[in-house]
Amino acid sequence: MSDSPTDPPDQASDVGDGDRDEPLRLVTALLDSTDVFARSTAISQAAQLAAIREAIVTTRRNPGVYVSEGSSRRVEAVRLAARAVVMELSLRLSVSESTIWGQLHEAETLMDRLPKLWAAFSTGAASYRNAREAASVAWSLPHDDPRAFEELDDALAEKAGRLTPAQFRRAARAARERIHPKDPVERHQDARRDRHVEVEPADDAMAWWSLYTDAASVMKIDARINAAALRQSKVPGETRTLAQLRADAASDLLTGRGTAYEVKARVHLSCPVTILLDNPDLLTAAHDDRSVLEGYGPIDDATARHLIADATSFRRVFTDPINGADLNMDRKAYRPTKVQREWIRRHNPECDCPTCSAKIDLSDIDHGIEWSRGGRTNVDDLTPLSRGHHTVRHKTKVTVTRTAEGRSLWRMPTGFERESDPPPF
Repeated sequence: MSDSPTDPPDQASDVGDGDRDEPLRLVTALLDSTDVFARSTAISQAAQLAAIREAIVTTRRNPGVYVSEGSSRRVEAVRLAARAVVMELSLRLSVSESTIWGQLHEAETLMDRLPKLWAAFSTGAASYRNAREAASVAWSLPHDDPRAFEELDDALAEKAGRLTPAQFRRAARAARERIHPKDPVERHQDARRDRHVEVEPADDAMAWWSLYTDAASVMKIDARINAAALRQSKVPGETRTLAQLRADAASDLLTGRGTAYEVKARVHLSCPVTILLDNPDLLTAAHDDRSVLEGYGPIDDATARHLIADATSFRRVFTDPINGADLNMDRKAYRPTKVQREWIRRHNPECDCPTCSAKIDLSDIDHGIEWSRGGRTNVDDLTPLSRGHHTVRHKTKVTVTRTAEGRSLWRMPTGFERESDPPPF
């Protein structure tokens, strides 16, 4: 008797030829359905872009939908109405207004400048990702050169339905380089004007820092980071990976850590007072609130303690550990005090419009009940609104009221309503 495992019996040998074909037919049907879904998705996305464009164009022709007649000059009324309809689209679709403006430009570019590619997209033969990439490339061409758009359309229309997004991106960039009539040196000089840095919060008290600048500078920066990381890797006892050493080297170089030029920032940190106690359990009724780093969000207690110990200057706002109650202040002047703005910052660090993320420092402080109608400068009636949304609220038919829960209810003249969302922290 053998101890080795035996193969399972061939159950398929007892199945007729007709039954053997059933799994093949099932898999084929499921794969065919993915094609149908992909085409249907593209058709729906193209139809949505076209509807967004038509909604904005129609509103511009009829600004009275959002702006009372006679309240503004025609040019100003058209501008305000367009901003209001984009705001409503943003609220309805739960995307940013910049996304809506971007989709408008995509629709205009594809429909007017790349008709062959638009036909492929609107019939489901090309994906939205490839259509969007084509529109992005088209934006970089001279707007007064129809020949360049025609060549780009001819070069990409067929490829848009055949290539993966990564492959199509390479093909689109190659076509652009071949077609663009402007000298590459001039294009580089124009592109350098857009150089900038971006900060994107990540999870667990981490974040991304991105730099957009000329390629030569980026390669020099990368070489310096590599050299610093490799030098540190040769130190006896060093246990960090090369990736960690590169990240630490970049942080050290940018912050000047360990030098006389080390950056000393003023930190705005909100934290429960219990995190500073040696024994937080002494306050058993305390809320389990997280510390909040302004401009980023919640951070862990260890990071908060490190910031408190390391910062030379920072604004500390200790919350009530028992009931979380915030101070309410009242005054008879129109402008809120500096202290009031600090309290508002804690409750609403961003614009009160549900889809807007403008920071309070770049926003106006709006009275829920207008000052001219007896409103009071009270923190429970003050909310930050970006300059654009502040203008829309007071110069269009869009209305904002307070709910019983203290949220803002935005009402559109079309009948659409949406409440503001509570702050994430």
